[in-house]
This record gives sequence, C-alpha cells and structure tokens, in this order.
Amino acid sequence: MRIRIWFKIFFTALLLLAVVRCTQLSPLPNADVIVVGAGISGLAAAIEASSHGASVLVIEANSVGGGHAVKAGGLAMVDTALQRQRGIKDSPDIAWQDLMLWGEDANPYWTRRYAEESSEQVYDWLTKIGVRFAMVLDTPEDTVPRFHFTRGTAVNVVVPMMRKALQDPKITFVWNTRVIKLTRSNNMITGIIGQDERNDTTTRFHAKSIILATGGFQNNLKMVRANWPDSHLLPGKLFKGAGQYATGDGYLLARWAGAKMQHMDRQVTFYQGVPDPRNHSGATAFFAQNPTAIWLDNNGRRFVNESANSKTIAAAAKNLRPMNFWMIFDANGSRRLGIRGAAWLNNQTIRNEILENTVITKKALNLNELAKQTGIPKHNLHASLEVWNRMLDVGTDYQFGRFTSDKDLQNIKPISTAPYYALRVYPMTRKSMGGPAINIHGQIIDAMQVPIPGLYAAGELTGVAGINGSHGGSGTFLGPSVLTGRIAGSAAAKYSNTSVNLKVRELDESAEVVPDYGLPGYWHYDAVHKLVSERAQTCDKCHSEQMPMTMANKPAQMLAQLRTCNNCH
Repeated sequence: MRIRIWFKIFFTALLLLAVVRCTQLSPLPNADVIVVGAGISGLAAAIEASSHGASVLVIEANSVGGGHAVKAGGLAMVDTALQRQRGIKDSPDIAWQDLMLWGEDANPYWTRRYAEESSEQVYDWLTKIGVRFAMVLDTPEDTVPRFHFTRGTAVNVVVPMMRKALQDPKITFVWNTRVIKLTRSNNMITGIIGQDERNDTTTRFHAKSIILATGGFQNNLKMVRANWPDSHLLPGKLFKGAGQYATGDGYLLARWAGAKMQHMDRQVTFYQGVPDPRNHSGATAFFAQNPTAIWLDNNGRRFVNESANSKTIAAAAKNLRPMNFWMIFDANGSRRLGIRGAAWLNNQTIRNEILENTVITKKALNLNELAKQTGIPKHNLHASLEVWNRMLDVGTDYQFGRFTSDKDLQNIKPISTAPYYALRVYPMTRKSMGGPAINIHGQIIDAMQVPIPGLYAAGELTGVAGINGSHGGSGTFLGPSVLTGRIAGSAAAKYSNTSVNLKVRELDESAEVVPDYGLPGYWHYDAVHKLVSERAQTCDKCHSEQMPMTMANKPAQMLAQLRTCNNCH
C-alpha cells in the first residue's frame, strides 16, 4: 500500500514538473529595445531610443553597419540652414507640393510631416551628431534645390551615426546575425531568434519593443517578380541592383506578425543596368551613365531624351520589347562613361572590364561592323547617328528636346570618331516603396489599423511611409529613413518603459526566413580583402594596434574601424 502511495506521489511530482517545464517562463529581456538592422534607419532608431533612456540591442546580418546608404548619394531636406545660407528660398508648402506632384499618389500625412520636420529632425539632428553637409543640388522633381550632399557619398552621413552609436554605453551591437524568427506571447511580439551567419548557431533575444529596420527586398528577384505591378510587363531579363542584404527578411517577419502589407508593387527600377563582370551568378548589375551617348532600341531607333528625369525614362523604357536598349558613343565618348555600384570601379577597370569586354560592349571601327555585332539594322543605325549629328549642327533636338541652346550643347559632341561603341543596358532593381503599414508612432498595424503590440518599423522596409508614392525621388529615401527611424526609436523606448511583463510563456514563433545570398557572414570581409589585394595595399592600410586583424567586436575596435570606411567608399 505504501509503495502505491509513494508511486502516486512520485508520478504526480513528475507530472507537475512536466507542466512547469512546458510553461517555463521566458528570461528577462536582453534590452528594452531590439533594433533589427544597422542601416541608416536602424542607427537613427537606436540612437533615438537610447536618448530616451532605453537600453538598445542592434542586430545586424552584415559584419559592419551602414547598409546600402554607404553607397548612396544625398538627402532631400526642406528649408535647412544650408539652403538659407546659399540664398535658396524653400518652405514646407513648396516641398509638399513638389513631392505630391512627383509621387502622384504619395501619402499626404507623411509627406506633409517630412516637409515640415526634415529641417529640424533630420538636418539639424545629423549636424549635431557630426555630419557636415557641403552642397545643395537641384533635381528634376524639385522646383528649388534641396538635395543635400556631404563632401562625398552618404558614407559621410553613416560614419558619424555609427560613431555616435558605438560611443553610447546603452547601445550594443550583435554582428553577422540574421533574424530568422520573431517570438510572440499573448499576441505581443516579445523577441527574435537570430542565426549567426558564421557558425550557424541560433540565439533567442528578448525585448519589450522590436524595431524592424531591415531595408528593402530589391536584392530578392523572386520577391520582386512576385510583387511586380500588374499594369507593367515584367522584363524578360532583370538584374539585381540593390544592397547585398536587401533580401526582404523584414517583410516576411512583419507579414507573419499580422501586418497590413501595402503598395508592395511600388518599386523603383533603373533601366541603365550593365552586367557586373565579376559576379559569376550573372544576376547583378551596375548603373551606367554617359552624357555623350544616344540611346537606341534594338531596331536602331532613338526613343527618349537621354537626359530626361527618371520618371520619363522609365515610362519610355517600359514600352520597349524587349525591355533593353543600346548606349551608342564613339572614342571621345568612351572617356565619359561612368559606372557606379562597386568600390573597385574606376577609369581603368571600367575600360578593361566593361568597355573592352566583348560580352558586355560591342566595339567596331565602322558603323557597318557595329551594326553586324549588335544586330541593329544597318540602315537604321546610320540614319539615327546622321540625324543626331545633324541636330547638333543646328543646335536643336527636334526629336525629344534634349538640347535647345548652346548651354545644353557644352558637353555633347558628334558621334563620329572611331572606334564606335554599343553598350547594352538592362532593367535593374533598386528600391522598395511599399511594405508593412505603420501609424504615426512607427508602430506596425494590422488590417484593422490596430497596432501590433511591441512591433515597430522604419526606413525602406515601410516604403519610407509612402512619401515617394509611385515614383522614387532624389534623396527621398535616406532622409525619410532617418525621420521614421527616430520616430520608431522614440515610441519604442517609451513603450518599453511601461509595465509590460515579458515573463510569459511563448506560444509560437514565425516561420524561418530562408537565406538568399552567398558567403553568409563573410560577404563584406571577402569584398574588402579582394579590393585590397587588387590594389596591392598592405594590411596597415586599415589595420593598426587599435584595430587588430581579427573581427572588430569591441566598441574601441569598431570606432577605429570607422576610420577606414573611406578607403573603399
């Protein structure tokens, strides 16, 4: 009898232990706020959240911060101190009208908010961090110049932001870690599961607020094609032209969490993509420009003003069948070819690997031979160039209005000096203008406009809140990314200070995100060291006692690493 009683007690204890084990409480949070992504919007979110007293954990798939912004240009901002200093009269009303007209169906609230707040919340804020803007340029979509640049690319915006974050004791970075899952309890997002790209281990991180700042999806051709606008023909040949980590992870995570996904078919596509000769997959391209070239379709007919704005060029290129064309120029024009998209590109490599690459560029001593190599009808090629040169003589482009005065003709010369070149260009992906919908606090909302507790988003992942409408503008991604990042960071920090109890049983977690790129965890390392080898540079070009030849994982090492960014960018 006693044996039976003890057996029942023992069995009951095991059962209770099993129940307790199944309902095991989550650990205390690793931070008040987790920011997924260390691009320009993620850095803005982290710095802002910290300024409101929150501890912040930034999780980044790459081994360095900055995202695609390090290769970008400038920021569009309104009525700034630099504009006023240069005598440029701008105002939120003027900017709002410009942005709404250009975007056609831009979000009125966010467009107005950016027009009103970009001077103080973006320009002044970045200036206080240490960013130095040096020039303001005009753009086709603006009635007044508001495209702000530092002395170089936006790497000079990102580096001061990284420095500010690394010097902040409340901000911690986790590198080489891709967020593959969200965790949720009682309908509240409570954390993430990250996978170390270098050793495949997974780690669970908890926080009271999660900010997704993972960038766009334009490096994921499968997702691009799946969301291609129904009204536009999908190009038969489409290249990737976005950042390495613009793989769409954040979209999958947000969709799983129940986000309202909107405007996913709003995508910026560039139509001047040149295949990357160093990419063995044949899937990536660079952006090509040549102010001396004329553009001919595959029948040898000129089809657009080559210096027109991006909206006009896109509309004309979409009507081509197939959706690619030729840039035609001569020996003089070959010196004006510009290709951007990689640190290794320079005048010499462009000539050796693109101009002299017969797979990419056709070259001939006469037009008949060029026609034979390209497949362009000989008569049409001769006729198009003859008309072009004749229009230059009379000073008027009566076909498309590219030039109508002597000023327009300063950098344009006749195409008449052998050898002749034909560079074939293709559509290439670039930017996303849709994604999970957010409210005015940066909270991701569901289809009923209800915020998903604990989940925020910023930057290109949100389509920068619809500020661009259907047509991406100049500098209207980076600037709004900073603003939406700051908004989400502030709101997430305030939410994390409420009496939210994370010690609850985790009910489920999201489906795993599938990687879509090679060399996981070592992409940046590989790219940098290939460039160093090509340039025959020594290790001390970047490494020093402060930055040893190991993974920079201490704040002091990462701060030293920032001083080397301009060696490549």
